[in-house]
This record gives sequence, structure tokens and C-alpha cells, in this order.
Amino acid sequence: CPAEVDFCARPRAWTRQLVSSGEQRRARMAPPPAELTLEQIKQRTGEFDVDSVYTLGLAGLGLRSIAVVAGCPSLTELDLSDNNLSALDALAGLVQLKNLIVSANRVQRLEPLRGLESLHTLRLDANNVSNLDEVHHLAQLPSLEVLYFRKVYEDIAGPNPICGHPAYRPTVLRLVPRLTNLDGERIRSDENAKTLYAAEPDDGAQLPPLARPVIMPVFAQAELDAFKSALSGASAVDPEGGKQLQAALHDSRRLMAKAASLVTNYSQPES
Repeated sequence: CPAEVDFCARPRAWTRQLVSSGEQRRARMAPPPAELTLEQIKQRTGEFDVDSVYTLGLAGLGLRSIAVVAGCPSLTELDLSDNNLSALDALAGLVQLKNLIVSANRVQRLEPLRGLESLHTLRLDANNVSNLDEVHHLAQLPSLEVLYFRKVYEDIAGPNPICGHPAYRPTVLRLVPRLTNLDGERIRSDENAKTLYAAEPDDGAQLPPLARPVIMPVFAQAELDAFKSALSGASAVDPEGGKQLQAALHDSRRLMAKAASLVTNYSQPES
């Protein structure tokens, strides 16, 4: 009868519906591809317009490209940690970005970040920055106060290669003097750029004058007289060699006079 047919057909319809629901759930749970799309960003944030996306978390997705992020101009917070990123060029135009986390990637170049004028906190620990010259690109960031190239107390994934340079910390502080926190450590008042290379007493006292060293002649006068006498005899035997010796003696006297003048000028107190 028709009723029995309908009754028997309903379970099959429910089965098809359950299978379809399971596929949809698996699709939502599946990791995104190595390169995102704007539609996926909308789905992750629940926003209909990417101009309304202010905070975006893309950590641990295996991303190799973030070109699509350039289409989110309103971003103020962005987490790109634990991906496979080697370039940050897509971030160059995100001038409203304040907090950026790029930990645990493969970044080497920092030039794309030099225009992020609102950037306050930058996490770059566990990347491949190996040249201290890259820090120059951060020197023009007027709002940057917190910077990580490594995590001092939590160095699990490893620091950037530049952290092994003996001049790493003083160089970073000199180039980015507005920092208040480097690698999780607060910057001491005596570590700022001025005291690193031009320390002055805290009480305002003048530094003690530089003691002028006594410049002793290389040869005693008797030895110089003997040398001149020998030089005259050598000039008669070998005129060309004599000229070379005379020129060397002249240069030596000139350099000694220059050295004495420099020491005198340096040791005299300023008026």
C-alpha cells in the first residue's frame, strides 16, 4: 500500500540527511588550504564584510601565503603563528595593525613591516631572521614598544639566528629606542640608547679629565744623530735608497706631530 511505501522510504531519507549533515560537519572541521580566500575569512570571523574584520586568528593552519589578508584593511590584531610563512609582503598596507604575532614561521625579511605606523607589539620569535640589518626596518615604527625575537623564559621553538650575535641586544635597543619590552624582559632605564653608548653619571657630575699620556721618542737623540750620519753616508753610496729613507723619516716625524696634536686637543677641557 502507499502508506507502507512511504513508511519504508522515510528511513532512507533520514539516512541521506544524516550523511549530508556529517559531510557538512567534516567540511567545517577540515583544515583550510595553504592559501586562504576572503570567503573563508568571512566564515571564520562571522563578518559579511572584510572591512569589518578587526581581529583575525590564523594560527596553526599550515599557511604558506597570506596574500588575501591584504584585503582586510581594518585589522588591528592578527595572529599568524605556527604556519609556513616566509614572506610578509601582504601586511605592508595594514597601517591600523597594532598587535602582530608571527611566531614559529620561516620569516627572514622585515622590510614589509616598515610602514606599519600603528604597530605596538610584534612577535617574531622562532623565525629565521639572521641579519641584524633587518632591525633597521623596525627603527621607523613610531608606536613599537614590545618586540620579541625570542622568548627568554619560554624558548621552546628556538630563537632567531640574530639572537646569537654578541651585539644583538644593544643593537636592537639602539635602533629601536622606544622599546619598553624586548623578548619578554622590561627595558631598564639604564639600557636605553643614550646610556648604551654615552653613559653619564647619574648625579650630573662631570667625567674626570682624560690624563694626557707622555709621548716618548722612539729613538734617543744620540741614536738619531748616529742615524743621520749613517743616512748621509748611505745617500752617497745609494742616492735612491737615501731618498726613500729621508721620505720615511719625514713621514714618521709628521705622524708623531699629528698624534701629539690630537692628544693635546682631546685632553684640553672645553671652554
